[in-house]
Amino acid sequence: MSADHEQAASPAGDDAPDDSVLSIELGGETVGARLEAAIASGRVIRRADGKFELRPTVKEPFIGKYGEFGRCCEFLNAFMFTHVYGGKAVPIGCRDCYKVKVLPETLRELMAVNEIAQDFSCASKGGSEVDRRDNQALYGSYFFLLGLDKARAVYRKLRDAIDAHPKLGPKVKLVIKRGCTNYEHACGPSDRYTFDPRLEAIEKYFWSKFVRKRPVLPQKYRNAMALLEMVRIAYRIGDDTYKDFTGGKELVSPTLSYDPEIPAARDEIAPAP
Repeated sequence: MSADHEQAASPAGDDAPDDSVLSIELGGETVGARLEAAIASGRVIRRADGKFELRPTVKEPFIGKYGEFGRCCEFLNAFMFTHVYGGKAVPIGCRDCYKVKVLPETLRELMAVNEIAQDFSCASKGGSEVDRRDNQALYGSYFFLLGLDKARAVYRKLRDAIDAHPKLGPKVKLVIKRGCTNYEHACGPSDRYTFDPRLEAIEKYFWSKFVRKRPVLPQKYRNAMALLEMVRIAYRIGDDTYKDFTGGKELVSPTLSYDPEIPAARDEIAPAP
């Protein structure tokens, strides 16, 4: 789910640590030094009130819904992992985050999984992954759980629902993941993660100093806009199931092509009189 879909889930504890956390060194550089570098590059903005926000970026087209697990991906991944930790430490706030990922191969399948997701209490999202550089999937649907046991239970229920759906079936692949893909690419296999206890204080310190952008439009309008963008992407990659969502119409009229061979009978040049 994009940052717009996040629900606030404050780190445990009430007492915010002081500025001394900025001197904590992770991976050969202090937290404060990495933050200042991100500010200098323009990727993080320091506001007049001393708080921080991320530079606006184009969001991936995902359709999502809220659930019982309130994730904080914009704060933990996009801000803490990417800029404060410099990709050197998986946030401790992500330690127990697991996902069941479904890998639809068409937009039709993706939207069928989205229908199934409405019957699950967990948060979920689904969208195009064609333009993501960190995996080879065309589409991805994610179900977010707090703990591996819950992820395994949802996997079994979801597997049954997908197998029975007329637009899906046993051919659709499901996997259980821990945390985000970019964590594994930077820090290795997720079953080998270690968590420095100092991360809790660092994340608690920045929690109240990070400004999360809230969506202006209601969820249903954002979902409609995401579907429109996914229709465009499906057209571009040759996935004709996009026509399920255009009333069967071509998104763009096909261009005229010509026979490379010259039809002899029609193009014969008559002999001169």
